Amino acid sequence: MENKIVIEQIKKSFCNLTSFKERENALEIITAFSTINNKFVSVFITFTNQKIVITDSGWIDQNYYETPYFEESEDLIRRIIASYASNFRIKSTLDKSGVEFYYKICEKIEEIPSAVFDLANFIVGAVNSFCIQYKDEKEEKERETFRSDANTFLKISYNEDVKLRHFLDDFKNIKFNAIITRKSKLNLITYVTGSTPNYFENDLRKSIVNFEIAQKSKYLDYIDERITIINDKSEGYSPEKSSSIFQLLNEKTTREPIKWSEKERILEYI
Repeated sequence: MENKIVIEQIKKSFCNLTSFKERENALEIITAFSTINNKFVSVFITFTNQKIVITDSGWIDQNYYETPYFEESEDLIRRIIASYASNFRIKSTLDKSGVEFYYKICEKIEEIPSAVFDLANFIVGAVNSFCIQYKDEKEEKERETFRSDANTFLKISYNEDVKLRHFLDDFKNIKFNAIITRKSKLNLITYVTGSTPNYFENDLRKSIVNFEIAQKSKYLDYIDERITIINDKSEGYSPEKSSSIFQLLNEKTTREPIKWSEKERILEYI
């Protein structure tokens, strides 16, 4: 009954292109809002504790909108998303698995169309911000290609045991490129690439910092391997020039960096 009332309210406020799908615990509203990568935006309505909650169902964080990921632009993208969230008064929360949900809460059914409008506009802005290249196009392309290839290799090799772009629960602001769980042990993986020595060394430094922070984690006793995969095919790869940083990285990892051309070595360790 509630779903029918909600649908009627939204139909009064939105064009006929809006469609609906009843899911197990929510009503999906497929809006007429479209992103620059030609994806129509959906929002989800649930009734919880006498509150009406409109969410993106974690679709942005789980990349249901199939946006590219440009790691070097992440800080800028996060600032843009925060600005949209502030403008449309969108809140966010993490579920038990670490997926980020964006949402708005309504007190009355009459408030739903306005909240749907705000959340849909926010999603368009957030998704579009991921689709724009803000930095060196060559660098972004190389980074995205290497990340995609490495992710595919790990997913094929470890299936459900690997979580990509994941974090340790006590340091959620620090994400590793992958965390592989085997026999109740955690194996932390970082990627290093770069179209220039400067970009490459920035990745090396980021890996060093991530592993340093991991050593302060409450899960330290459960961490087995700390491994970095190096894109030795990248133009920025220069082990002689970056020898001092490589040496520091070796002090933070359990294995010498694994070259992408020798990626099968990781299967020997994990």
